[in-house]
Amino acid sequence: MAYASLLSLAQTLDQILHPQDQSLSLHHTGQQIMRSLHEKVNFLVDFLDVISPKSSENIIGLEGRIRYAAYEAEDVIESNMSNQIVSEWEQKYECLQEVIEEVASISEDLVKMMERNEIEIVQSKNTYPPARSTNRTAIVGMEDDISRTKHLLSLPKSELCIISVFGMAGLGKSTLARKIYNDLVIASHFDVRAWAMVSQNYYEEEVLSRLLHSIRDLKYDSSQESAEKVVENLYKRLKDKRYLIVLDDVWDGEIVLKVKSLLPHDSNGSRILLTSRLENVAEYADPNSIIHQMSFLHTDECWGLLRGLVFGEECCPPELGELGRKIAHHCTGLPLSIVLIGGLLYKAERTREYWRYIEHSINAEHYGYFSIQGIITFYYYQLPHHLRACFLYMGVLPEDYEICRSKLIKLWVANRFIKPEKSKSLEEVAEEFLKDLIDRNLIMVRECNYSGEIKTCCIHDALREFCQMKTKEKFNSDDENLTEVHDNLRHISILSDLNNQIPKFDLADNLDLRIRSVTYFFGNSPHGTYFVKSFRLLRVLDALTIWFDEFPIGIVELETLRFIALTYWAKHRIPSSISKLRNLETLIVNPGKLRSIFNTSFLPLEIWKMSRLRHLLQNLLLKKHSYQIMANLNDNFGVILDVMET
Repeated sequence: MAYASLLSLAQTLDQILHPQDQSLSLHHTGQQIMRSLHEKVNFLVDFLDVISPKSSENIIGLEGRIRYAAYEAEDVIESNMSNQIVSEWEQKYECLQEVIEEVASISEDLVKMMERNEIEIVQSKNTYPPARSTNRTAIVGMEDDISRTKHLLSLPKSELCIISVFGMAGLGKSTLARKIYNDLVIASHFDVRAWAMVSQNYYEEEVLSRLLHSIRDLKYDSSQESAEKVVENLYKRLKDKRYLIVLDDVWDGEIVLKVKSLLPHDSNGSRILLTSRLENVAEYADPNSIIHQMSFLHTDECWGLLRGLVFGEECCPPELGELGRKIAHHCTGLPLSIVLIGGLLYKAERTREYWRYIEHSINAEHYGYFSIQGIITFYYYQLPHHLRACFLYMGVLPEDYEICRSKLIKLWVANRFIKPEKSKSLEEVAEEFLKDLIDRNLIMVRECNYSGEIKTCCIHDALREFCQMKTKEKFNSDDENLTEVHDNLRHISILSDLNNQIPKFDLADNLDLRIRSVTYFFGNSPHGTYFVKSFRLLRVLDALTIWFDEFPIGIVELETLRFIALTYWAKHRIPSSISKLRNLETLIVNPGKLRSIFNTSFLPLEIWKMSRLRHLLQNLLLKKHSYQIMANLNDNFGVILDVMET
């Protein structure tokens, strides 16, 4: 996150040096110090941009120094920005001068390392083939598993039967299940199909609701219905029909038993297909369940999959074939390892030298990269610096969580992970980063819209575990006390426990915590947000899963906020005091039960004077005249607005 911390500091400095409100301009001394720091920070950003991935592990120590210095400077600057005590900044200049000296020292160390050939500089950018879908090649070697599972699902047994596909992480269980779920033969065999992701931390109501939502002809929203109503509607949808239920990534047999007990048993050949890392999950629900164990790929299958991922329909150059087979062999038959290395090679230079470097680096005998986490660790250090923070941020998401593409991009921008380019908006650059990470097989496309554009995406569990381990910035309901976390904690993700209990906090004495983003992943209670007021430097508040009866007025005091998302049952208009959030760029308001009457009349006129506000939720614009209202206000106040999906 060193590069991202520099980018964030550079954008903060730019905002200070070019303020929209001239009353916040610095005196001459402050201008000099800020410009000096800005210059040195930009030098480091540009330097990291051109460092070869081969040199990444050589600068790990320096990255720690960079991150600490950038955090220290930004905390000092933003603390004063949020309080608007510009006249008192002189008291902080000594601290900033120390940061300037440290940044200069880091820059000198980097130059010396380059002179000693410890750092390799990339002279020019490589050109790569156009992006392509890897879904077809990703099933190489699974043909037998797919054929076997399809046969089991079609056995002439009338009673409801459970088929379990199990195996270690990275073997492709979910890929196999999705391939079968979408298979035309299977689709014609069953009258109804339903899919639900389960994961380790699940709620019965949510699993059942997901099954109901996935039924294709479902026309209504069940998110506001009681659990009893969801069960009733699910049962009606499946009654007297031959159905296929897929429960993906199951860790606890109890949920399988529960779902099975709620389904109709019509003796018509219905099936439950589940995937799990654990062999005994299905047996818990049904001792007579059929179990299929996923197998590792053979060497030829490994090479076939890798070759397809890298070259598609093209032929592999003869000079790379032998090295390619060795690389495939080092992946030890694990499809996920091959998919990741395939993404790495697809985006890299296709030379014997580089392929030899990859082959040597992942050789299990020399480096111990026999585990999937070893492969991911190696891959991470091959990533360009500008992609690392965007990738690591995926670790704040819950397990198996699908996030909307447009929302993810705005979160990256709000967290200042994106380097500005003169000819493109930050969102356009972020779109390119997302497509790059997808091409590298680090982020998976889960759903596309009718025109083929990405709608939602997610990350593999093993990659998510790496992101959490790497950043150590993930916080969830298993942690009980934020007061013991280190000062560099920046991003918090909060989940309720299995009983839907929200973690409780007492942070009244911890106003100096430097949290920049807080994301909630639970529903039905607004009581968990009171402590956010302690985070004076907060940029992102994603509380879309919390239902508010009243607007949480306390957040208007957090002047550094750039992104707000919440569900507001709008009995009253949004307060005019929201205009105090002069840095706000994105406002997402889900009107909940009052969706049918929610329109721009609930927005105060003051909102159009917020010069940085660019993004409003589409749900705010339900009535035709709303578009004209926005157009007029846009002309009057110069606010740039767009429409986004959730």
